[in-house]
Amino acid sequence: MKILQIHKFFYPKDGATNHMLFLSDLLRESGHDVIPFSTKSEKNLSTPYEKYFVDYTDLRADEQGSIWQRCIKAKQFIVNRQAQKNIRQLFKDEKIDVAHVHNIYHHITPVILEELRRAHVPIIMTLHDLKLISPNYLMYHHGAIHEEDARGWYMSCVKNKCIADSRAKSVLAVAEMVYAHKIKKYYAKYVDTFISPSQFLMDKCVQYGWQKRRFRHLQHPTDLSSEIHKHKAGGFVMYFGRISEEKGIDVLIDAARLSPKLKFKIVGDGPLLEHFKLVTRRDGLQNIEFMGFQTGKELEKLQQQATIVCLPSVCYENYPLSILEAKARGKVVIASNSGGIPELLPGEYLFERGNSLDLAKKLKIWYGKKPQILDQVGKAMRADVEKNNDPQAYIKKLEKVYAKSG
Repeated sequence: MKILQIHKFFYPKDGATNHMLFLSDLLRESGHDVIPFSTKSEKNLSTPYEKYFVDYTDLRADEQGSIWQRCIKAKQFIVNRQAQKNIRQLFKDEKIDVAHVHNIYHHITPVILEELRRAHVPIIMTLHDLKLISPNYLMYHHGAIHEEDARGWYMSCVKNKCIADSRAKSVLAVAEMVYAHKIKKYYAKYVDTFISPSQFLMDKCVQYGWQKRRFRHLQHPTDLSSEIHKHKAGGFVMYFGRISEEKGIDVLIDAARLSPKLKFKIVGDGPLLEHFKLVTRRDGLQNIEFMGFQTGKELEKLQQQATIVCLPSVCYENYPLSILEAKARGKVVIASNSGGIPELLPGEYLFERGNSLDLAKKLKIWYGKKPQILDQVGKAMRADVEKNNDPQAYIKKLEKVYAKSG
């Protein structure tokens, strides 16, 4: 089977991209031909299909250039004609059996769904966030979750300045949602099956108007090749991921302030990295260390040495790969009870979202356990992902979805 994998990035960047790349490798190992369609970047992995990729639009630089240039960029944000043209050419050169779509909004745009249908290609779409129902794909801004932004014609998003606290950016995001979902109805008309990694995300989409029959609940697979390392006394609490508001880094820092005897290592990069560094220096929090962005062997080593992996998110998480990776390595994971996270962890490993005191209590309990107890928990974590997130089992289920949609 020749499978088109469509996503706006083609290099390790975030959870959605890492899942797409891992899935592409699994499909190739299962004997399928995988063709990527993405945006151009110097960071991209090597592929002969990059000639079909579209130019990357830096949305953060939308205030630069002339009014005319900004208007062109705004139009591309809603309908990317280059993506439409390039995918037509790809169809002329390659016979595609199925298209698996991931995140296409803003950079590729859903206009390509219309082209896929014209070519009679079945369309499967994995949902990585809440963009199917809200202009703000996190549904989180100004320090809170805002479900009202998913209602009606999304006008509360403009009122709330739901995108980067900017009226102009919010208006553009709402215009894109209205055009794609209310006027053209790209997703409703052309996607055959939506794959939801979490029951939570599927239920949330149904709550805001989507038919349940359009969805298939398939939990993400994870790499099971990692070895389990025994816990040692004197380890640390580790966070790895994006350093941004919705990830609850401030909650973690407050918990560290309440837990001066515990060591914390924060791994990653993001828009609030320097801010949180300043906060820890200002408050004299010497038990927190910022490790910056890490990958490969360096990240693996930190994960092995950690006593606890923590995900303190205050937004609605879908099905975090960081938790899956930690569980696969036999780590004890403590996380907020937000979104789909409770589907991954029993209650004793969850704390109340946004409650730093509750987090500090949970960390103290588990950090104080004997290494033998932590090892037992780690084995249970590993056994759970082996049961629910096995890559080969996932591919068999996905192949059935492909076949049914064809």
